[in-house]
Amino acid sequence: MFEDQTEEVILDRMMNKISNDLDKREGSIIYNALAPAAQEVAKMYSDMDYFLKCTFASPDMPDELLDLRVAEEGLKREKATYAIKKGYFYNEENELIDIPLNSRFSIEDFNFIAVEKISTGLYKMQCETTGIEGNSIIGPLIPIEYIEDLSIATLGELIIPGEDVESNQSLYDRYIEHLNEKPYGGNIADYKIRTRAIEGVGTVKVFPIWNGGGTVKIVFLDSDYSVPTIELIDKVQTILDPVPNQGKGFGVAPVGHVVTVLGAKDIEITIATKLLLKRGLTIGQVQEDIEKVIKDYLLNLRKQWHEEDNTIVRISQIEARILNVEGVADYLTLK
Repeated sequence: MFEDQTEEVILDRMMNKISNDLDKREGSIIYNALAPAAQEVAKMYSDMDYFLKCTFASPDMPDELLDLRVAEEGLKREKATYAIKKGYFYNEENELIDIPLNSRFSIEDFNFIAVEKISTGLYKMQCETTGIEGNSIIGPLIPIEYIEDLSIATLGELIIPGEDVESNQSLYDRYIEHLNEKPYGGNIADYKIRTRAIEGVGTVKVFPIWNGGGTVKIVFLDSDYSVPTIELIDKVQTILDPVPNQGKGFGVAPVGHVVTVLGAKDIEITIATKLLLKRGLTIGQVQEDIEKVIKDYLLNLRKQWHEEDNTIVRISQIEARILNVEGVADYLTLK
């Protein structure tokens, strides 16, 4: 809005207010007095332009200002969370054994702590570092302190994914959705927002009256945009509408709403292609890059899954991405 208020424009305007009877040439006393003032005024206009833009919500505005804006609608930025994985513990006879709760273990550059017993020798292990990095770690655990009879400790499957602190883009999208859909008292927007707010949940689909009046079906992906674990599904079910007392209002769902929570199902697809590579290259040199662009495309589809009735994997999109891989000259077949 104030782009035209440059130092030169401001200085000219100030000079025009000075009588021509006085010396206003560059280097004169008047010029030297007004030039620094013009610089400061130009900077002030620039700051005013920035502050004005920051009064309107945008994913490009500073984090703290976007936090203040969305707070006016009762929204908060989602904090980073801890990954929870399964831990298996054995003695020398390869038998599962119990360990003390709060026992700490290290693996690579991360520490995990036993927070809950699932069954004999099987525990929920929480990463001590927030974020998504703890989600993919798997392998042998090293106890930080001695544990009697423990011979083997292994970190296994992911139960609840850890999440990074919410990005500006994600928070802005939630803010706009909140303004447009107006969640209230168990409507579709309300279920979407409340379900996504649960730790470990990514995208959500809501199916009202799917099995008669008062029934609601929630289908979701986890925060990694993958099929959620049984444990996470049970957690979401309990928060929304606990099974022993469905429809009675003991969860987030209003009285009279019977909510069924399911995880989205995955479908295995096989992609086969014959490629023409640039001279001197082998498939081993490009295979990793090809797999990455295909995985990125499928991940993007999963992120948009909640927006479509049907998710379509398009051959044309896969072809285009493969052709953009360095070293690929052309493709001969793709199916």
